[in-house]
Amino acid sequence: MTRPVTLSNATLYASDNARANLILSNPFCILRTVGSGGKINYERYFAPEELDGIYTPVHRPDSVGAAPLEGRNVVVFVMESMSAEHSAHLHPELYADRQVKGYTPFLDSLMQAGYCFERMYANGTRSIQALPAVLGSIPSFKTPFVLMPQALAPTRQLPRILRDKGYATAFFCGSAAGSMGFGAYARSAGIERLYSREDYEARHGRDDFDGYWGIWDESFLQYAGEEMNALPEPFFAALFTLSSHHPFVVPDAYRDLLPEGLTRNHKCVAYTDNAFRRFFARYAGEEWFRRTVFVFVADHVSSEKFADATRVFPGDHHIIGLLYTPDGALRGRYDEAVSQIDLMPTLLGLMGNREPYFAFGRDLFGEQTPEGGFALAYDSGFEAVGGDRLLFFDERRTTGSYRTDDLRREHDLRNDPEAAALERRVKAFVQQYYRHLEQKDFTVE
Repeated sequence: MTRPVTLSNATLYASDNARANLILSNPFCILRTVGSGGKINYERYFAPEELDGIYTPVHRPDSVGAAPLEGRNVVVFVMESMSAEHSAHLHPELYADRQVKGYTPFLDSLMQAGYCFERMYANGTRSIQALPAVLGSIPSFKTPFVLMPQALAPTRQLPRILRDKGYATAFFCGSAAGSMGFGAYARSAGIERLYSREDYEARHGRDDFDGYWGIWDESFLQYAGEEMNALPEPFFAALFTLSSHHPFVVPDAYRDLLPEGLTRNHKCVAYTDNAFRRFFARYAGEEWFRRTVFVFVADHVSSEKFADATRVFPGDHHIIGLLYTPDGALRGRYDEAVSQIDLMPTLLGLMGNREPYFAFGRDLFGEQTPEGGFALAYDSGFEAVGGDRLLFFDERRTTGSYRTDDLRREHDLRNDPEAAALERRVKAFVQQYYRHLEQKDFTVE
């Protein structure tokens, strides 16, 4: 339920990161960062003037295009362990000969009625890595960002940007306050109101605790809707679901109503999917609901896998990701490789943002590149996927490049031009990442 506190937990008790430093004690900081707070060593692949020309996390919108979401509420659902392989829409081949056609029928219906990212990848493998990636466009590689001293550096993440534009901001998680450091991160990202298990139980009692981590998803989603009813518009809200997680249990009332599935987690996935269906059924008639853009994205893939492609990169990072607007303002599909860090820039572009901002991702509609997009993660080395090509990079050299359908890694293509082009972009990304960690600054200034 909880993690050992780290430096960023101080943001729970301060209005911004700079003031959080005032309440940290020197002995605690020394003990918590010993061995990790020293000089950052990294390769300089490119000169500074060349580096920014290849890739930069500083975005300066130079034109104002269509802004179909301008002024709308934003609700981001970060979904525990929602692998792409749970979905028959994303992986129809896995369910062609099976009686049960996937375990996310409601989310599949939203993918078809909204805007679906068919190749959305998580930038990490742990929940604690997901929130900075989704809400702040800051990935975690060797160490989760929120556990690093750099987490107290200046940032202007999506909630803060929207808050400065007059949005009310809220974060919902059905676990105990302080669990996983989520609340502290949310506060540092610019979120004002925090809602936890304790807030739910103060209103609805203690009967809906799952016995392990927090409030059952269906109950907590219903409660979150009640609170959204009371938020002044426009508002930004993020909600982290819990129930599709170890120990893989569902409420007794659903035990015999949901499919058993092919893994221990499938029944829980089906339960959370139905919880979203119930949330939409209850609140679809509300005025705020009709003026909201909903974002659905998983934190990482499930620990429970059944498809061979999900056991190796990039399948072991392939997650559900989509945008949905009740009035159909956004419809379509995006079939290039994208990742969690692309959500913040894309939302800002769709909402007509005109100010410069810092984000490691890109606006998928407003910042098209001739080479197409790529997604980057880390597992004993950097792993990238772009187009139909995979690249494995150990910070000194490319150790392998393969087609995405080469699951056995039998045909190494590291010496061809496509691999060289992807390697160049990966190097620039990695250098910029370390450069800003070293500078402890994640703002345009």
